[in-house]
Amino acid sequence: MLQTLDRHIIKELAPPFALAIALFTFFLLIDRIFQLAELIVSKGIPFPLVLQLLLLLLPAFLALTLPMALLAAILLVTGRMAGDLEVVAFKAAGVSPLRLFRPFLYFALAVALSTALLSLRVAPWANGAITQHLFRMLQARVASGITEQVFNTTFGRITIFVEEVSISQVSLRGVLVSDERDPKVWRIVTAREGRLLADEEQRRATLRLIDGTVGESDAGDPTRYRHTAFGLYDMNLPFDTPLIGAARDEKPEKAMSLGQLLESARILKEEGQNHAPFLVEFHKRFAAPVAGLVFAVIGFCLGIRSHRGGRAVALVGSLGILLTYYFLLTRLEGIALNRRIPAWLAMWTPNIVGGCAGVLLLRAAVSGVPAPWLAALWRLNELRSRAGARARDGRSRGSRGRRESTHILDRYLIREFFTYVVYGLVVGSALFTVVDLLQNLDRFIRIKPPLPYILEHVLYRLPANLYQGLPVIILVATVFLFLTLTRQHELTALKAAGVSLYRVSLPILLVAAGISVGGAVFQETLLPSFNAKGEEVDRIKIRGDLPRHLQTRTKMWFRSSDTRFFHMDLLSPVSDELYGVTILDIDRNYRLVDRLDAKRAQWTKDGWRFEDGIFREFDANREGRVIPFSAATIRLPEAMEDFTQLQRPPDTMSFLELREYLAKLQESGHRVGKYFAQLYGKIAFPLIHMIMALIAIPFALQSPRGGRTIGLGVAVLIALGYWIVHSVAIALAKVDLLPPLVAAWSANVVFGGLGLFFFLRART
Repeated sequence: MLQTLDRHIIKELAPPFALAIALFTFFLLIDRIFQLAELIVSKGIPFPLVLQLLLLLLPAFLALTLPMALLAAILLVTGRMAGDLEVVAFKAAGVSPLRLFRPFLYFALAVALSTALLSLRVAPWANGAITQHLFRMLQARVASGITEQVFNTTFGRITIFVEEVSISQVSLRGVLVSDERDPKVWRIVTAREGRLLADEEQRRATLRLIDGTVGESDAGDPTRYRHTAFGLYDMNLPFDTPLIGAARDEKPEKAMSLGQLLESARILKEEGQNHAPFLVEFHKRFAAPVAGLVFAVIGFCLGIRSHRGGRAVALVGSLGILLTYYFLLTRLEGIALNRRIPAWLAMWTPNIVGGCAGVLLLRAAVSGVPAPWLAALWRLNELRSRAGARARDGRSRGSRGRRESTHILDRYLIREFFTYVVYGLVVGSALFTVVDLLQNLDRFIRIKPPLPYILEHVLYRLPANLYQGLPVIILVATVFLFLTLTRQHELTALKAAGVSLYRVSLPILLVAAGISVGGAVFQETLLPSFNAKGEEVDRIKIRGDLPRHLQTRTKMWFRSSDTRFFHMDLLSPVSDELYGVTILDIDRNYRLVDRLDAKRAQWTKDGWRFEDGIFREFDANREGRVIPFSAATIRLPEAMEDFTQLQRPPDTMSFLELREYLAKLQESGHRVGKYFAQLYGKIAFPLIHMIMALIAIPFALQSPRGGRTIGLGVAVLIALGYWIVHSVAIALAKVDLLPPLVAAWSANVVFGGLGLFFFLRART
């Protein structure tokens, strides 16, 4: 019988564990779906190569999500067992909590071994293989390393601006290159066309320019200048492409084996250098699998003691422990990297503390003596439940004689729906916080900001993350609600009483519509403010930079129109001065028309005052007039605020801000067609909440016997399908293969239509 019990519990753990892995990994990958879709559609990268890149990135994600999924699965299973009084029945049959923990321990050991395999073997190998794989992607479509109409600075001291990248990725149109690799000579190359070539044998990328000019100026003597026209010009580029820079970890120890870590640490220690990063990485790989065992003990003890109605307390308590664990881990890692404590102590302290807490909880569960703090939580939860019951009884007595029966069903459904939504928000908050801390760990360790600044960073970033994940939370909440109604035969009873499925769904759809309206208001009012404050904390408080409008910038490029480029060695907004100014005017074929160089430029009410400069004109690709000057005031359409104004990414602007920003770009001659998809998307996105509720209802009714496990799987598949369709549509709009308005609304129309179709076909 006992072996049967072990098999039964392990089988019950497997489905929620697998679905929790899928859900957590989906949340980690949700921001990369757009990038992967753009690589396939707009950059022309073959789908198999992108899929291989995703598989190489997965081991690092899975090493993080496996322990978290284990905790979630144990909480779900033990919470159900406690709620259905199975734990009480086992105790009455002589099965102690310690014996009941055995199958959970077996499962946790299997997860720990899997995590160990990932962190010790698979993840280091994958990190080392990413660079080679990305070169194959670069060889397939090397032009993916160039983003059009952006000053690409990912090639070291080479800045590349491309007017347009062809859909076929064969050619580049309108190319400007600034080559500052040689400190004595500064080269500016303009060309009508270009090609990007990859040489796998030599492991290098080559930029081939066609029909252009090269301007070489002496850094020490600005009067010395050479202008050359060419038909074909090849320039070797550093191999560090944007794709590699985005996916390759900057820490070399991530790709090392255990032996290499210890050997590197030994060599650096003998040389008197900082060897802590290698020892930290060594111990972290062993500590990560043990975290799953710690979470298993804590989750089991909290779950089996969650009385009926107390699952929320167990869930919140476990999430608090999860946040505490990873926050403590990140802080101690930073201290260890500064060699203030040993690496082994920093990496193993969270496991030691969590393990001790788990042992105390397990001992309390076996002896039957509740832990004082846990008992206080249960008493608090019971008081809350009694207060809520008294309030409901009071409202019921006070509302007799009114049409109570008309609205009691709506209140019940809305209350249950919001309960699931609150659970989802709590889980999402914990997940997003952990992921954000881990993603910014290296930056926090390097800068060492005070703890209040890190808390501010999390506080201002969390609303935007929750807003992006809210559609998935609405989807899961709707699925769980209707699965519960079906499983407990409440929906059948309502139908027997003459209440149709449409009437039952009405309050949920209305609430979802209200959430959509609230989301639109939040997106236009509070979200930009949270983003701005979050950036202010990151830039000013954590990194110590000045505000954007007061920040001094060096080596800055600026495009004011289709035919004019500015380059500044130094920009000083406080004194309204520019130093080392170069202004290039080109024609439509990217032939240089004239060039102005000046040591200093001062913004005045009469215009720009240039000092110690030279003005050159070019005719038929040859240098014409050369006019030196000591001082000259020139009226230009560009003002100082054009260089200092904050140009935020479109996804951080509200609808009105983005529309105004695109209007200014259009007036200055920029091509902005691709950004209109994002503009229309700001109207389409809030409606996703109502669409997710609509499509979740019929799918939740298809397989009610599977319970919440199947429901969670259905929700993950629906959400994944929606984001894939939306990402592909936006990528098609960027390459002008789909109108921006159609692209922004494609996913809503497709999934809204499917939801309405299945909803109307469902048995009422």
